[in-house]
Amino acid sequence: MAAGPEPEVVREYRHLLRTASTDWAETAHRHALTTLGPTVRTEVHGEVRRLLLTGYRFGPDDVHAVARVLVLAERRSPRTLLDGLPAELLRRLAAAVVSSPTGRMLRAGIDVWDGTEPPGQEAPLSEGEGGEPWGCTEFGTAVASPDIGTAWTGIPPPTLRRP
Repeated sequence: MAAGPEPEVVREYRHLLRTASTDWAETAHRHALTTLGPTVRTEVHGEVRRLLLTGYRFGPDDVHAVARVLVLAERRSPRTLLDGLPAELLRRLAAAVVSSPTGRMLRAGIDVWDGTEPPGQEAPLSEGEGGEPWGCTEFGTAVASPDIGTAWTGIPPPTLRRP
């Protein structure tokens, strides 16, 4: 089933998420979450916990943490929240963010924005996927030689005494 046209407020919200710096986007979300009230904050926090499996160490009234998680989740993996949030909750959140004082300031350039989505961040390769194990680089290995302290200080490392 094809998705219908995107509402204008969601497009403006997407523009803000894609073009604003993280700090400014977080500020707009903090204003919006404060304005929306405790009921909507609880809904947003519940959806963040469900979609991202995070947010268990803070509550819905911690608007700084909720705003940070919302912005960073969309930065790390575009469209995760936009596609995962219920339509009505997304519309209310988007309207509050876009109409916040910071959101209105960040509207600059929306008339020329083409609306393209950035590519998602690729996960780093693990050892089984053809990549090097964590810590190994082309310059050496992850294991340091036992006498590395000698090279810096000229003093040999202490030896273990055996009974």
